[in-house]
Amino acid sequence: MAAFMKLQAASDSVAAALSSLVGSKNNNNALIMLVLTVLCMVIPFDLTQLVFTVLGAFCYYVVQKLQTSQRQPTNSKLKSVALPIPRKIVDAKELREPRRQPGPKRLPQKKLAAKPAVKQAQTPVAPVQAPSFTGVGLEAEAQELVQQLVPKTESQRGVDKLAEAVRYMLNGTLPDVEVLGFASSDISRGRANGVAVPDVDIVINISPNSLTAKLSQPTKGRADQRTLQKWALRACADRLVSMGGFKFRRSGFRGSEPKMTLLAPLSLGIFDQAVPIDISVNAVTPLHNAAILSECGHFDARAKELILLVRRWAKDRGVCHAPKGHFSPYVWSLLTVFYLQVSNLPGGGLLPALEEFQAISNLLGSKKLPAPQPSNGNRKPSSAESCPDESKPPQSVAVLLRDFMRFYAHEFSWKSEAICVRRGHRGPAPLTLPIHIIEHDGQPGVTEPGPSVENPFAPSNNLADSMNSWSFQRMKEELRRAAEILEEDSASLSKLLEPWAPEFPETPEAASPEGPE
Repeated sequence: MAAFMKLQAASDSVAAALSSLVGSKNNNNALIMLVLTVLCMVIPFDLTQLVFTVLGAFCYYVVQKLQTSQRQPTNSKLKSVALPIPRKIVDAKELREPRRQPGPKRLPQKKLAAKPAVKQAQTPVAPVQAPSFTGVGLEAEAQELVQQLVPKTESQRGVDKLAEAVRYMLNGTLPDVEVLGFASSDISRGRANGVAVPDVDIVINISPNSLTAKLSQPTKGRADQRTLQKWALRACADRLVSMGGFKFRRSGFRGSEPKMTLLAPLSLGIFDQAVPIDISVNAVTPLHNAAILSECGHFDARAKELILLVRRWAKDRGVCHAPKGHFSPYVWSLLTVFYLQVSNLPGGGLLPALEEFQAISNLLGSKKLPAPQPSNGNRKPSSAESCPDESKPPQSVAVLLRDFMRFYAHEFSWKSEAICVRRGHRGPAPLTLPIHIIEHDGQPGVTEPGPSVENPFAPSNNLADSMNSWSFQRMKEELRRAAEILEEDSASLSKLLEPWAPEFPETPEAASPEGPE
C-alpha cells in the first residue's frame, strides 16, 4: 500500500513537471528540472514502480497535448479580433453616440407638432349660449323659464327608475341598501354647468351597523361616521362604474357630506341623454332640500318658482359650485326663503318661520329651538296676521326676482346680519352659530367676517364656512350685476343668465401690437 502511494505521488510530480515544460517559455531550464525530478523519484523505486510511473507520466502528457491542440484555433481567432484599433482612425462622434440600426422612416418633428394644432382648429368647442325665449318682456320670459324649470312627472319617474337600478346593482354587496332619488328641476333640458352642479341627487341609505360589518378597511380605533361615508361612497361608485357603465366625473369630500358626481349612461334605457347625478351615502341635505322646495310650493307657488329661478341664475353665472368656495344650491334655496320671510311685501312676508312648516317641523325634531323675537319693535307677524292685502295685486315672480337681487346687493349686511330661516327675521347671528373669518390670499393678517348662514336642521353649523375671499367677492359682484340688469327698462333674462366664463388678463403683446413699452 505504501509503494502504491509513492507511485501515485511520483506520477503526479512527473505530470506536473511535463505540464510546466509545455507551458513554460524557457524550455532548457524546465527540462533540467524535469530530469532531476525524475532521477530523485526513480532511484528509490523498483522496476515495477518505475514502469507504472513512466506510463502515467506519458499518458498525462498526451492528454495535455490533445487539450492544447483543441484550444489553439479559438485562441488564434480571438487574438486576431482583439487587435488594437488606432485612436486616430476612430471618429470621436462614433465613440459618443452608438450607431443606430436602420428602421422605418419617421416624419420630421415639426410636422408632428403642427398636426394637433390643425386638428384643434378644425374642431373648436362650441361655447354655451345664453337661453333664448319666445316671449317678449321680463314677465313673459320669467313665466316661460319657470315652466321649463319645474320638475315634470316624467323627470321624477325617470329618477325613481334610476334609483331602483342603482339599488339593484348594489344589492349584491349591500343587501339591505335603500336608494332614494330627488330631482330639483326638469332634467330633460340641457343646463350650463350641468355636470358641475347636477340637478339629480341619489342618496344611498345603509345602516351604520351593516356599513361597519361590510367594510373591512384598516382603521386606528373606531372610525367616525364621515370616514365610513367616504369608504361606502368609494365602494358604491366602483360598483356602479364597473357593473352599470357609469362614468366618474369628480368627487367632493371636503364638505360635511361627501359625494361624487357620476354620469348615468344611455345603456340603462331610462333617459335619452347622459344625465349627471350626485351620489351620497346616508346624506340628509337632499332630503331637506326637497322638503323645503315642496313646502314652499304649498305655501305659495311663487316661492317655489323664485327658488328655481335663483338657483338657475347662480348655476349659469358660476356662483353655485361648492368645491370652489361658492354657495351650494341648498344654501341659495335658504337665501331665497329668508328673503321671502323678511321682504317688505304687501301684507308682510310671503313665508313664515321655518318652524311653522308642518313637514319641516317634524324633521327638526329634538333640535327645534325657540325663535327669538326682534327687540326693535318690528315684530314678525304670525301666519294668521300675514294675510296678503287683497286690494293690492300680488307681486309676480319677475318682480320678486328683481327685489331679491336688490335686497342682497344693497340692503342686506353680510358682515353684521345672518341668514336664519329658523327664526324668520333679520338680526345678528345666533350665539350657537360659529363666525366664519375669511383670510385674504396674498395679504397676511388681512381678514374680514364672512357670511353667516345657519343650517336650520343643525343650528351649530355655518353653511358658509367654506367660502373664501375670491368666492365672496364674486358673489357680491354677481348680485350687483343682476340688480343693475333687472333695474333697466329693457331688462331681459337672456342677458341675466348669460353663462359666466373666467376672464383671462390680456398680455402686453395682445393689448398693443407694438409690444410692451
